[in-house]
Amino acid sequence: MKKKLIALFATVLIIGIGSTYYFLSYVPHQEAVTEFNQAVNTVKTKNKELTDDIAEAEKLVKSDQQPLDEKTLDTLKETIKTAKSDLRKIPKIADKTDSIKKQTKALNQPIDYSASIQALTNNATAYTNSVKQLAQITNPSQSFIEERLKEIDTITGVQSVTESNDPNGNLNKQGGYTASIYFADNQVTETVDGADIVAKGTDAGGGIEVYKTPDEAKARDTYLSSFDGQGLLNPGSHHIYGTVIIRTSRHLTASQQTALTEEIYNKLIELK
Repeated sequence: MKKKLIALFATVLIIGIGSTYYFLSYVPHQEAVTEFNQAVNTVKTKNKELTDDIAEAEKLVKSDQQPLDEKTLDTLKETIKTAKSDLRKIPKIADKTDSIKKQTKALNQPIDYSASIQALTNNATAYTNSVKQLAQITNPSQSFIEERLKEIDTITGVQSVTESNDPNGNLNKQGGYTASIYFADNQVTETVDGADIVAKGTDAGGGIEVYKTPDEAKARDTYLSSFDGQGLLNPGSHHIYGTVIIRTSRHLTASQQTALTEEIYNKLIELK
């Protein structure tokens, strides 16, 4: 009888210890694990919103398209780096219940990626626009140049050269321009001889020469530079943008040349 009582007591004790462990240790631990996993899923969902935008931005960078302003690419790369660092890190689950609860509490802190997402959007757009702007001044069409020149208030007339009236004879030749457009500008008050705008040349206002490559444009600009300041041979101002040379009349003042060149340039890179 005594042995039976001992055995019964032992059984009750074991059950009691087991119940205590189950309710005071196992259950709280499992609950902590469940809450941790829920927090992890919430963070993963939030992180995906940002990682999707990061992936799109990285795709743009990997496209290796040259922008007009290199700073837009550098800024986008830096924004991607910052966005990655903003992502909330998900730790490996701890062993102890109290540690798990601390991890869960940290994971459950509010997450707001709106600023990072907006920065990625803004800087991706800035880079994309800059790529488009460079494309607009990289061997643009004759019609595009004519259209943009006609939007400038002081320009009173525009005429493109053809093979029959090209004063330089370089149209579409190897190393020559793919388009050459002359324009008259009302800021030029001197009388300029010539039957039409092409015949009057850059003296009447200026002109735009378009080349296939930057090197070809540079070669032409170097040639024009050899005549700078040489009286009647003075080619006026000339500046390279992309593969385009913007020229303005020698009859304009330096400040007028600068202002007109800038206005033409801004028209050429204007996105519509």
